Amino acid sequence: MAKREFNPKNFLAIFASLSLAALFLFFLSHLGTKVYSQFFEEDKYSEGVMLASIPLEGVVKSDAISLVNDQISKWQSEHPVYLIYNDKKVELSPEAWQFQNEESLKSITGTSSPMVVNLNEEAVTASFEQLDVSGLQELLDEEMLYAHLKKMGSTLQTTNLEVPVNEFLTTFGQAEEIVSESTIKLPNENVLLEEYVEGLEEYEIKPGEVFSLIGAIESVSLTPQDSIDLNVLASGIYTAIQKTNFTIIERHTSRELPHYASLGYEAFVKPEDMDLAFKNPNASTYKLNFVLEGSQLTTSIVGVPLPFTYTVKVDKKVYEPKTIIHFTDQLASIFSSVTVNSGSEGYLTTVYRKSFGSGGEEVASEKLAEDFYPPKHRIEERGYPIEEEETSETTPEPEYPVVPYPYPFPYPYPWNPDPANPNPYVPVLPGIPGTDPSDKPIPQMPLPGTGKGKEKETTTEPEKESYGDVQ
Repeated sequence: MAKREFNPKNFLAIFASLSLAALFLFFLSHLGTKVYSQFFEEDKYSEGVMLASIPLEGVVKSDAISLVNDQISKWQSEHPVYLIYNDKKVELSPEAWQFQNEESLKSITGTSSPMVVNLNEEAVTASFEQLDVSGLQELLDEEMLYAHLKKMGSTLQTTNLEVPVNEFLTTFGQAEEIVSESTIKLPNENVLLEEYVEGLEEYEIKPGEVFSLIGAIESVSLTPQDSIDLNVLASGIYTAIQKTNFTIIERHTSRELPHYASLGYEAFVKPEDMDLAFKNPNASTYKLNFVLEGSQLTTSIVGVPLPFTYTVKVDKKVYEPKTIIHFTDQLASIFSSVTVNSGSEGYLTTVYRKSFGSGGEEVASEKLAEDFYPPKHRIEERGYPIEEEETSETTPEPEYPVVPYPYPFPYPYPWNPDPANPNPYVPVLPGIPGTDPSDKPIPQMPLPGTGKGKEKETTTEPEKESYGDVQ
């Protein structure tokens, strides 16, 4: 068989045909899927696309509307929104948001888009009125509140769902005034107090800010020192903020009520251990002003008018001191006494803050504090009681016949004679032989001092007969 010669033209033709076939299959497998999905499959959302907090990646667009409806219903049921004012809390109706789901899907641009939502103002107002606070509606900046609620719905917010109404009360155009003030009588020396007052004059307490007395003094380049001046300043500020809606966070009292403070109005501060702290819950800034004149310190809270008028009520319970007696040998007797400490009463004080509306009606009442000052007991010294000398009193013994020991049974009971017994010194013991009168007589025991039954004594004289009849 003749050997075929290699033909380069034929080889190149075959190689080119195979290469073209491989390229056709490669592009068909990669591009065919996209072409098919583009012309024959339904359209889907691309990678990373979200509507509010709803992920839509890979979701068929025709199925997206049902998915969005389910997620919105879930958000309304699992994440309720509340309106908060002081200690009152009202759930906002889910009907407050009117979601435009189809329009929201059509308006998706990029990877993240908010929901298109309208706010039902009537539903919001109905929920707001459930707070039942007189005069609050007039102070409300409705436009700010509606914008905030609309943003919460457009993003399907899942955190910070409590809306503080205080942040949406309007204060624009209102002149500042003294909303509360207090006056405290000063002790004799107040060197440090003058420095504190000058440093904190016009100190601002911004909206939502927590005021710390120790921190405020340090912020004005002063050093808070453990002193009576610091406690006087703390008591003045605390008394002033009691008649506001500021929230008290930290406050302490001493063990004994100081002379410059009244019951329920003391604040005790000790650097690094005890502080006076409170929060401004309002939407505007308030300032601290001080007037140090003569023997008085006046503290004022200056700012726009508060939504209510506030008063303070103090209830107290008195505890009387007891008397403690110390005995001493410096006094003559127990009837001599000296009062070392006269003592003082103790008090349990409960402080209430009452809020009143523009019409004078009481809106709320809250307990601010409960203070206890224990009584100081009265101390008295007395002499020791005199011990009386013991006098020995001799009780005459009864003249019973003495029976020498040992003596035969039965034992005599001279203190319990029995008339039925012929021998009064022998008791009757029923059932025991020799004690019953019906038994045979028992030889009687000789009694001391009598001659009956007495034996003759042996002497040197001859025995005489003494028991015969006289002839």
